[in-house]
Amino acid sequence: MATAEPTHADDAEPSRGAGPRISVRTRHVDPPEPTPDPVEPGCPDGAEGPDEAKKSDTAGNPDAGPDDDSGRKDVSGRDSDPGPATAAAAAQAPTTGPDADFHSAAAAGADADSRPTPAAAPAADTKPVAPASGSQGDTARSRDAKSDPDAGPDPAAESADGPGVGGGGGGRGGGGRGRTRLRRFGRHPAILAMALSGVLHIIWFFTFANSGGDLAAQDAWAEFVGRNPGSAYNLAWYGGMHPVSYSVVSPYLMAVLGVRTTMMIAGTLSAGLLMLVLMRSRAVRNPVAAAAAGVFALLCNAISGRVTFGLGMVFALGAAAVVFCWPYRWRYKRWAKALCAAPLAAAATAASPVAGLFVGFVAVALFLQKRRPGAWALGIAPAAVVGVSAWMFPFSGTQPMMFGSVLLPFASAACAFFLVPKEWKTVRITAAVYGLSVVLVWLISSQIGSNISRLPMLLGGVTLIAALPFTAPRSRKWYAILLAFVTVNGWIAFKAVDDIVHTTPAASWARELAPLVNQLQEAGAEKGRVEVVPARSHREASALAPYVNLARGWNRQADMERNPLFYDDTLNSANYHEWLQRWAVHYVVVPKGEPDGDGGERERELVQRGMPYLKQVWGDANWQLFEVTDPTPMADPPAVVDRAEQGELTLEVKRAGRVLIRIPYSPWLGLVDAEGRSVKPPQETEESKKREDGEPKSYDNVNGCLMETEEDAQGDQWTELLAPRAGTYRLAAPYQLPRGTGCPEELREEVRGSEG
Repeated sequence: MATAEPTHADDAEPSRGAGPRISVRTRHVDPPEPTPDPVEPGCPDGAEGPDEAKKSDTAGNPDAGPDDDSGRKDVSGRDSDPGPATAAAAAQAPTTGPDADFHSAAAAGADADSRPTPAAAPAADTKPVAPASGSQGDTARSRDAKSDPDAGPDPAAESADGPGVGGGGGGRGGGGRGRTRLRRFGRHPAILAMALSGVLHIIWFFTFANSGGDLAAQDAWAEFVGRNPGSAYNLAWYGGMHPVSYSVVSPYLMAVLGVRTTMMIAGTLSAGLLMLVLMRSRAVRNPVAAAAAGVFALLCNAISGRVTFGLGMVFALGAAAVVFCWPYRWRYKRWAKALCAAPLAAAATAASPVAGLFVGFVAVALFLQKRRPGAWALGIAPAAVVGVSAWMFPFSGTQPMMFGSVLLPFASAACAFFLVPKEWKTVRITAAVYGLSVVLVWLISSQIGSNISRLPMLLGGVTLIAALPFTAPRSRKWYAILLAFVTVNGWIAFKAVDDIVHTTPAASWARELAPLVNQLQEAGAEKGRVEVVPARSHREASALAPYVNLARGWNRQADMERNPLFYDDTLNSANYHEWLQRWAVHYVVVPKGEPDGDGGERERELVQRGMPYLKQVWGDANWQLFEVTDPTPMADPPAVVDRAEQGELTLEVKRAGRVLIRIPYSPWLGLVDAEGRSVKPPQETEESKKREDGEPKSYDNVNGCLMETEEDAQGDQWTELLAPRAGTYRLAAPYQLPRGTGCPEELREEVRGSEG
């Protein structure tokens, strides 16, 4: 039984032995006229084509692949059932403007090898006459070409482009063809969408691209990677964090291109890819309006400073374009589709785990429709990236999500599920999976948290406005879609404005920072950590991290995991003192301006009230600097910290023995020499190598080694150095395999046994 959505999957092609699918259209062809038709085939100037109103399958599945057969006639000449939405499609006005340009470009011709088109024979009593350019015969061929947007170039159709294009005309013809193609390329809606988005992002760069909010975090990561490209552990935030736990790709790309340049490139490319997917989907009747909503959402994403997420969405949209816009003439090359889609899905996850999660939602939707090749291509690679990165670069944390943060994302999912056409199965299943995920993320603490709201903020308006033409004007459903569309766009606009208002740093962070840095350096703050009462803009995360190691930073998941007293309303004088000693904080800075949240407000009040363990040593109109009177050293005796930098910690050990270092343990931590080269870990002795299996082994610990301590009452696992002799030891985390300079298990057991 024919349905509006083809019963086969777009990635489940027929076997090669079955041959290509043949589309047969029955039509009456009049004998060619001696005068050319005034409408040129392909409509190179954007004029309306003769059959533009007959776009096939407009009410079908928006994600149907180019090899779907819906909306075509079978070999018997019967129409397949287009579904309940075809009645509305019949009343659709002819496509004009950018749509017409796109379809004229797509109508450059049909690939004769992949989709043969039967030629119309002249009447028996009529002498065959070769039709002139622009004749009805050419128009019919152009009409056939328009039915397949993935068809290859048709020389017959291209001959209408100008003199010499058909093969005779020499160099002038080649130049005319090139100019025509260049004009078509410049008028392609995807190029126009990229141009519009690029201009808007340039305006963002010169107006709203400040150094606060999420941009502060990305500035800090890009600067750390730029200064320490070979380091796998950043000691400047929260005692230590892996850059890969934030993003595998983003910090390194931002360090090369610049944070704001990366955002402009990502927003521009995303707009073009989104328009391409919308234009190639035969179910979207208003791709220009839908893409305009997407451009607005991308601009708001840039205003909020989500560069890493924007970068991930470029690859996510690229993966979606490969799966849903795969050319018909390559329908047998499923391996090629997987080889293109899987790396893009992996890159999306590597750039932004949140973007990879959204790719996973689409993979689940395809899997539930039994479209397994596309599901595997989009689903396996992101899962592999997450698994490998979590194993190689361990990280734990929790992103908060209040009940109020659930309402709009869940409502957006419900609107997408109930208001889009029923034939849009992938869209509706994705919305259902997303809505269920929102509820689960709210109920179960995870690293995702409120970040899950970014999907409807970016694509909710696109989906709703694309569904609007499939409803009767001024009907209840029509008004419901409009209301939902306005609500979603109002939500993202409000969030963008709120981010600009509250995360713009005070001028003192740019103009008056030098006196504070000078005071910290004179006081020797680099030998311990510095706590900065977090500003609402979080500018301290990037402004001070190059000079001193911060007790905190700007990563909500790590902050809630390691410093819960700032979030659970338990902060007081006693536990604040304990927290300062736990993290070896030597100085506390209180900046002028609005602090971050209730925890920041309470901390500032506590410090300014005057605590017996805090002594103000300096201050001006913008800063207050307090010294901790009884600080805990970063390294216990017999060691003394000489200098703690972003990528390296230098110790002076007075005698051989065990040294507790208050840095959260990482398997990447190792010992390096003065040039930054890794030293050899403990080596098994020759005598031990001769022992039989099962007997204890012995090692020569010549250069020292590192191991993690047992978890203490606060849940901390610090780093411990086994120093074989007195001297200078340097801790760093170079990228290498095997990781770090770990102590062999036999040495660890020996140390723990002697301790007992």
